[in-house]
Amino acid sequence: MMQELETIENTKPLTAVTPETAIAIKNVSVSFKTKKGVFNALNDISLDIKRGEIVTLIGHSGCGKSTLMNTVSGMVAPTSGTVTANDKIVKGPGPDRGIVFQNYSLLPWLSVFQNIYQAVDSVMKDKTATEKREIVNKNLDMVNLMSHKNKLPGQLSGGMKQRVAIARAFAISPSILLLDEPFGALDALTKSDMQIELLKLWNLANRDKTIVMVTHDVEEAIFLSDRVVVMNNGPAATIKKIVDVNLPRPRNKKDISHDPEYIKIHDELLTLLFHKFSIDD
Repeated sequence: MMQELETIENTKPLTAVTPETAIAIKNVSVSFKTKKGVFNALNDISLDIKRGEIVTLIGHSGCGKSTLMNTVSGMVAPTSGTVTANDKIVKGPGPDRGIVFQNYSLLPWLSVFQNIYQAVDSVMKDKTATEKREIVNKNLDMVNLMSHKNKLPGQLSGGMKQRVAIARAFAISPSILLLDEPFGALDALTKSDMQIELLKLWNLANRDKTIVMVTHDVEEAIFLSDRVVVMNNGPAATIKKIVDVNLPRPRNKKDISHDPEYIKIHDELLTLLFHKFSIDD
């Protein structure tokens, strides 16, 4: 795993990010029936995400971040409004949208290789077995796990499991990658490494993938994102504000932490998230 610098360099010339919209969320509300009645999770949310962007959703627990992202994945259907991904109305999960969860979601009885191969095999029906193996090996190599390909998930560290989950998501070649607090359970050093690994893959893919990520970590949101979407508290959560992250790429964590623009964005996000900074206020 990359240890030398908390940064990511471009490995080859990047294609220009087009203004084309990858995800269009229009007037989306989501309600759930509960024993106590109807719970309104989201209320009239609209958000456009451009192709090639990294956008993070941030807010307090229960503000509907994961619910909003799951309307894009197709696992949650809007009560009203529409979600469009790649110019198609989302009506359920699809191979154009890869998902990585916090709990890895690896099958414990399959090896690292088999976990990724199963996903490739189920999506890429037109590929031969040899081609599928080549795709798996390519993505294992991208996350530096070739030497661990025959291990079971139980033999891996948390960071390695998360790399398997990310490699599996990239292996099916989705144009949209959805990350639900993927690094939340990792220690600080491993989390930092994984953020860099994610950006390495994003760069290697020529930034043609759109990434939407749920996080509670303000620093992570700034380091990774082009825009940060701050959610209001639920129920009936809405978007409080969208904050642009105008920091050039590639980004070095140590350098940007002293950048006036970083400090400005950091302070703004904290102000939006927390009304009080001490019990004496």
